Amino acid sequence: MAERNTVTVMVYGQEYTLSGDMPRDYVLKLADKVDTKMRELDDGSNTQPKSALAVLAGMLIADEYYTLDSDTDALLAQNQKLAENAQSYERMWEELKANYAAYKEEVAGMSSSRETLQRYVAEKDQKISSLSAELEEEKRLNDELRAKVEELIARVQQSDNAPLEAQRKIQELETRCRDIESSFFDIQMENIHLKNDLEAYRNGSR
Repeated sequence: MAERNTVTVMVYGQEYTLSGDMPRDYVLKLADKVDTKMRELDDGSNTQPKSALAVLAGMLIADEYYTLDSDTDALLAQNQKLAENAQSYERMWEELKANYAAYKEEVAGMSSSRETLQRYVAEKDQKISSLSAELEEEKRLNDELRAKVEELIARVQQSDNAPLEAQRKIQELETRCRDIESSFFDIQMENIHLKNDLEAYRNGSR
């Protein structure tokens, strides 16, 4: 049980003895507050009874109390709203961080896909260049072989008694010429397919 204090206070020239659980200094502050209010309400005419001044002072103090109490409720409500807003902003911040991390991963994935596609295109370009060079070489050899065949045919046609060996040689050369022409055609078709694939990949990457 709290210790009871007995405090003597002076309010508007009148001495009062109060007993209660409140600390002495706090009781003195309350009495000083009431005394100050009563003196503020006193117009100096000494016509108002002390009881009336005491009631008016009590009303003003009560008004200050309820005003402060109302302001406190408003501040508490505002503080609650600020706390809710802070939580909302925190959730938004976490969502933004998550979205940013996902965006970075997406960009990294796109960069990786782009590098893969660039390597593929470079490999296709290199293969096309190699096939084009091979195609040119096959064409040169075929032209040389065809010229030799035509030269031998011309020689055979100039002689009705062409040796059988020469005829066999001509047949071999003609067979080889056809093989080279077939290989040349295959290389041309592969080159066309590679160019079409490369163009399709380039259009798809835009």
